[in-house]
Amino acid sequence: MRPLSSRTIIYYLSLLCVAALFLLNVGYLRNQSSSSGSQQDQTTGGSGFSGAAYDIALAFGDDLIQSATDPNTSGWLTHLSHFYDRRLDILSRGFAQYTSSDARLAAELILPKTNPGPAQPSWVDWFGWSKSRPQPPPLAAEEPGKWADTRERMMPSASPKLRLLILSFGTNDAAPEDSPWHVPLPMFAQNLRYIVSLLRSPESAHYSPHTRILFVTPPALGDRMHAEYMRKRGLPPTHQNQITRKYAETVCSVARDLDSPCVDLWTAMELMVKKATNRAPLAVAAREGMLGSDFAQASGKLRNIFDTQLSAISPFDGYEMYLSDGLHLNANGNKLLYKLVVSEIVTKWPELRPY
Repeated sequence: MRPLSSRTIIYYLSLLCVAALFLLNVGYLRNQSSSSGSQQDQTTGGSGFSGAAYDIALAFGDDLIQSATDPNTSGWLTHLSHFYDRRLDILSRGFAQYTSSDARLAAELILPKTNPGPAQPSWVDWFGWSKSRPQPPPLAAEEPGKWADTRERMMPSASPKLRLLILSFGTNDAAPEDSPWHVPLPMFAQNLRYIVSLLRSPESAHYSPHTRILFVTPPALGDRMHAEYMRKRGLPPTHQNQITRKYAETVCSVARDLDSPCVDLWTAMELMVKKATNRAPLAVAAREGMLGSDFAQASGKLRNIFDTQLSAISPFDGYEMYLSDGLHLNANGNKLLYKLVVSEIVTKWPELRPY
């Protein structure tokens, strides 16, 4: 057998090097793909983040959620984040101008998957090197007691869970029937039920039976304030309070059927506005036509006097206390909603109290 020349040896060594580099590169790409895919499927999401995180409260909704992180209007989610500091991570998934039909399409991208599937092995695992890597030492045992339990709750976890979903839609759905944003009430209710079913159905990839679900209705609408805001922009009003009321009632009805609590922001604002402006029940009924056409015609003078007095006190019927443009919450409105949300959470689910 003839000995191999130095040129032939170098040639075969080069082939071996190329093959080794190819295997290492393929394993690296598979590892990157697997890790990024599994991270996106986890609750924390995000590209490249593999650290620990707290359990999560996810707020999913329309303008009421998107504007809730605005510090200029004392956004209610900023207060909620402070309330749950070192207890829960508050994630805002608010989309201005979204309807419940839009949310139905986006829900499967927003809600975390609880069954991401097995991860692909990396080249490190193929060669058995993962077993030789040093492992972190176990955590020191804690003495049983209140401090150990509190510290455990205060520390982030490697596998955070979705503890709470705050769901709020309806403001845009309540647009007039000729508007592209309008969603009929039956479809609106169906969309809300579908989003909840993603967490409640065992067949769903997002199945999470222990996640608490809190509904929030759309806020009340200041008709005069909204009309004035739109008039300055040369546009007609896009919403009416009495129509929004029907969508708020539908949210409460769906929540009752699904045995979930509901923050009725619409009713709370109406009560606060009426209380602040000292509306007499008889005058309110006459003005809003609740007592029938005969009474309304006979009490026209009363309504005119009442409107004149109310306008002198509040040009927008008192809704300016909680709304910035007749449709969106101002700082006081955000503070009101924050108090209602926290009160509902700690009352219905004591285990979600931060302390």
